[in-house]
Amino acid sequence: MTVSTQDAGVRRLPVILLTPDLTIQPGPWSERQYIVRANYMEAIREAGGLPLILPYEEETIDAALALADGVVITGTTPGVEVEPQRRDFERALVGRVLDAGKPLLGICHGMQLIGEFLGGTFVADLPKTGGGVIPHKPSEVPDHLAHAIFVDPESKLALLLGETETSVNSLHLHRLGGDGRFRVVASAPDGVIEAFEGLTSGFCLGVQWHPEYRLTGFDQDILQDFVERCVAQHERL
Repeated sequence: MTVSTQDAGVRRLPVILLTPDLTIQPGPWSERQYIVRANYMEAIREAGGLPLILPYEEETIDAALALADGVVITGTTPGVEVEPQRRDFERALVGRVLDAGKPLLGICHGMQLIGEFLGGTFVADLPKTGGGVIPHKPSEVPDHLAHAIFVDPESKLALLLGETETSVNSLHLHRLGGDGRFRVVASAPDGVIEAFEGLTSGFCLGVQWHPEYRLTGFDQDILQDFVERCVAQHERL
């Protein structure tokens, strides 16, 4: 979906900001790198958005949000806690996005960080019992479906899915726990939170799996719905 601009022949794509990971190489501090897997960018573009990488510059958040129609907090290396520079920046960003009421999507680490910001608890390990052994990190690349999830029939996700059970990929060793300003709307058989909807003024969704791999129509629908909400947000302003 696109939005026309006043310039004849130019069509405005909804601008979606994505947070990158930070890799710190041995050697000079100047050689650290911002990295986002290409499939995040491809998935947002395929859904109709214009994806842009947002550097960790807190003083530019308001200016960036003035240009943006939505924000995605991306994942990171499973089982590795993010650099404090990233966590501090993303927490500041999430607060400003929620204040602005713009659509916010968290994927994997992004879901955990947003959920923690909303009052949940970051948990560094997975359940040892209950629901059998669930493969939350079955391989290094989540390019196949790993386990089932159960979706709340009253949720927005269930409306997209059209049913209450499906299978998703998985690539994580941490999880979100506790309660907060969010409603848990999907869980794995072992009770791990797989998705929440924020109890916030603007659209806020967190998913523990990686829909950017687009393994199912459900993954594609999640991203399409997010981009369409970003378009609607832009049209309201």
